Amino acid sequence: MEKCLGELQIAENGFREEDEKHCKSSIKTEGLSKKYRNFQLQGVTLEVPAGNILGLLGRNGAGKTTVMKLLSGHTRKSGGKIWVAGYDLDREPISAKEQIGLMLDEPMFFETRSLWENGVAFGKFYPAFGEDTFRKWLSVFRLKKSDWPGMLSKGDRMKFQFAFALSHHPKTLLLDEPTGNLDPVFRKEFLELLQEAVEEEQIGVLFSSHLTSDLEQIADGVALLEQGELLYCDSMEMLKSRYCLLKGDPEMGKRLKMSKEPGILGIQVSRVGFEAMADLQNISDNLRSIMESAVQEEVDLSKWMYYMIKH
Repeated sequence: MEKCLGELQIAENGFREEDEKHCKSSIKTEGLSKKYRNFQLQGVTLEVPAGNILGLLGRNGAGKTTVMKLLSGHTRKSGGKIWVAGYDLDREPISAKEQIGLMLDEPMFFETRSLWENGVAFGKFYPAFGEDTFRKWLSVFRLKKSDWPGMLSKGDRMKFQFAFALSHHPKTLLLDEPTGNLDPVFRKEFLELLQEAVEEEQIGVLFSSHLTSDLEQIADGVALLEQGELLYCDSMEMLKSRYCLLKGDPEMGKRLKMSKEPGILGIQVSRVGFEAMADLQNISDNLRSIMESAVQEEVDLSKWMYYMIKH
């Protein structure tokens, strides 16, 4: 298991160094688990410091939404511990949930009441909710106060959730596939607004997405789930420095594939060449020699995820 976010080596792993006021974690779990009949989330331990964005990756069914629902209190865990902005979710559930802003891919509001009525009604559960702030964000997202959630497209539903979340000044944001239904133009605007909010209010964000290009733009760290198990959790800088792609001619690829080097986490060989992903923390003298003749490229999240899961 790799070091997770928020431990003593945050600065070494490339995270922004915060003063003592902001060192408290926005999200922290230890041994988080959930058992279903046909699925089990197994001992997930991670941490997101205030002012950082952790991208949560995994295939469909890997457990990303389960993690989100456990952290938000929508689903009861089978084991482990959860802290939100320093509050124990078991012992101080009200205080913990007041610190959480949510964007989930499911109905969260009254379908036949206006956006304004919904905001005011649900805002009563959050001491920091402000009507003026809510009005501002509805305007930013070009949403009409009189519209109903049931009238909105999926994209506009997500915009409304984000507007409401920002209106009660959360210390933690749980975003489950927030950009999947947004058009490319607004998706870019959304990511910019998110980064500004994180920086200005020192929010810790867990951002689940299958759009790896979005996470590459904004994530400080990456966590990878596969079949309920946390395969990886570390900073984006560490990921980029530890893994790389190797490319070359097919003969080199065949030799590399036959060598079964432990530092090669995956390889594909075709008639025109090969591509492999190398773990630079686990290379032998033989692999180092081969790498001198191969083309080395920075790995992107999409290919990194593919090779990590297939390994």
